Amino acid sequence: MNTRSISTRVPETIADQVAAEARRRSVTESDLIREILAVRYLGTGPSTAEHQPHGELVDGYAQLIFEIAKTRSVILHSLDHTLGADVVDEIIDASEQTAKEHVAQVRKSKEIQS
Repeated sequence: MNTRSISTRVPETIADQVAAEARRRSVTESDLIREILAVRYLGTGPSTAEHQPHGELVDGYAQLIFEIAKTRSVILHSLDHTLGADVVDEIIDASEQTAKEHVAQVRKSKEIQS
């Protein structure tokens, strides 16, 4: 995915809130703003996480999912241009099968524990 820099000015109160939230979550202000924009325009996570129970946990998961999806996209894009679409499709199919098997094992383990 191509990126582009956007500069903007915001009221001091908003800048202070962004800085505080970024410190609280141990991320940079830029990362936080990118996440907020991704949530709003790409639908990569809940936009009302602060209003939900355990909002911090939800925020953390949303950030993790966003980072995983972003990294996956970069890798697949690179592989597609390097190896070709057919090979990448085989890799994706194999990894999806492995993931499904892992999820099935986790579910089975949880059922046994219950």
